[in-house]
Amino acid sequence: MKVIALYLPQFHRVLENEQWWGEGYTEWTAVKSAEKLYKNHYQPRVPLNNNYYDLMQKDTMKWQTYLMKKYDVYGMCFYHYYFENGRKILEKPAENLLKWKDIDMPFCFSWANESWARTWSKIQGKNSWNNLMETNHSHDDGILLRQNYGEERDWEEHFNYLIPFFKDSRYIKIDGRPVFIIHKPDSIPCLPQIMEMWNKLAQEKGIDNIYFIASNSDKDGFDAYLLQEANYSAMYFDGFIKDYDRLSEKIIETAALSSNNHYFCGFPGYDDTPRRGRNGEIIENATPDKFYKLMQSLFFLGERVGNEITFVNAWNEWGEGMYLEPDEKFGYAYLEALKKALSDYKNISEEEKQNLVELVHTNVNNENADDIRIIKYSYFMRLFDKWLCLKENGGTLQTYFEKKGYKHIALYGLGMAGNHLLAELKKSQIEVIYGIDRLGDKFKLTFPVYTPDEDLPEADAIVVSVTYDFDNIYKNLRQKFAGSIVSLEEIVDYVGPN
Repeated sequence: MKVIALYLPQFHRVLENEQWWGEGYTEWTAVKSAEKLYKNHYQPRVPLNNNYYDLMQKDTMKWQTYLMKKYDVYGMCFYHYYFENGRKILEKPAENLLKWKDIDMPFCFSWANESWARTWSKIQGKNSWNNLMETNHSHDDGILLRQNYGEERDWEEHFNYLIPFFKDSRYIKIDGRPVFIIHKPDSIPCLPQIMEMWNKLAQEKGIDNIYFIASNSDKDGFDAYLLQEANYSAMYFDGFIKDYDRLSEKIIETAALSSNNHYFCGFPGYDDTPRRGRNGEIIENATPDKFYKLMQSLFFLGERVGNEITFVNAWNEWGEGMYLEPDEKFGYAYLEALKKALSDYKNISEEEKQNLVELVHTNVNNENADDIRIIKYSYFMRLFDKWLCLKENGGTLQTYFEKKGYKHIALYGLGMAGNHLLAELKKSQIEVIYGIDRLGDKFKLTFPVYTPDEDLPEADAIVVSVTYDFDNIYKNLRQKFAGSIVSLEEIVDYVGPN
């Protein structure tokens, strides 16, 4: 079993942070300024020996590598921040590691594909990095860095940036394939096209297909799925303060009921009040002993389903109270607990083993119809929210088709979203020449309608209005249609605003 820890590259000065939050700002700024919000609240957190390190210093990464090796952490998963038009931030620690060949730190990436924005910005799916240090600039839209996925040339530029990392001997691979986690795959309408292009480019560059892992998503088309905690299980519990014991029970239960293409993830605690104040979230009562029991169970369950890797969130999320690195209160106890869990999990007690096995045996493979309806509803709500924002700002989807030169299109899905698109294009020069729907010619429209199984005529593009199942639809259509296939959500995102 190998342990990979999530790694935050925010502990060094960058120009953007100083412009937004003040001179000298790094993650340590929030950590040092944290306040107790109630009796026995463990804040502020202080690193052991006041080690407020700088990730630009080579000795820092040498020290982190030493700790990794000593406590049996196999590698780090760096958060990778890549925005609209190839804009990057916090990229230097990984780039330095690429140059520092003498530092034996196995690593991979998790693409943190969220826009950075102020809390009051209307942008969807944003990451508001530090609520407590915000100032209200009414003259701007509050967007700091916009996440926009662009077009084919943008995807290729992004891949070309990643190539040197993928080719590095220290880059973590599964079956020879470089591991790449996507933090929010449901937010990328054009994801199937990106993944298809990247694998094609990888083969051209002599790299094996990428091993894509989706974080906290069941989106189709991935090699594996990461149940990234504490986020995944915390959604089942309400309240500003949550209990570590109850959350651990939920994590173990979820892992026991998961299939063999799911990677499990433990965490040593959580408290993001250094960034959020009273708007934050706290998971209380974490201790090294409880962390040991959680990781021991996850290692045992992971091995049962054939996993070679288990994740820990995180190595150094100090602003979220989620770190393995030593602090003044616990010293090296969390690292010691992790190492002990790794050495002990195969010798788990018979009683505990039986309890875990019984959980596994209760696994039910039937999908819950209510859950499916909720998934569909959430996808459509997100699409219509973006679409309404676009119309409120005077935008029209016609712009997309004109810029692409698409005049004769096909429409997959003639339900609610498809009908709204037809209405919007009615007065434009864009012609829908045929439809695709499982009900086929039962629709009485001015154009022919085919079922997904029939042969399809030529068109400039197929627009898929069934956004919640775009990955599967794209895969099936690609077998019979060589032209452009786009999600309606991708078109809405392209025209903006995001």
